Amino acid sequence: IENRISYRRAMKRAMQSDRSRLRELEIRVAHPQHWRAGEYRANLENLRQLKFRLNNQLNKLRRQAE
Repeated sequence: IENRISYRRAMKRAMQSDRSRLRELEIRVAHPQHWRAGEYRANLENLRQLKFRLNNQLNKLRRQAE
């Protein structure tokens, strides 16, 4: 049980960091005029990957809570 609790705490900390990064990337993508084309595409791809990872983490936490 202790392992589950520490795992959940670690996941929550990681998700908080990811949410901060998510907000940053959303702002970057919302203002493409400030970035070179290659940087903008990289921001889009990073945002896509981060959203995918966050969804996976949420699904894992939901499954564990069942």
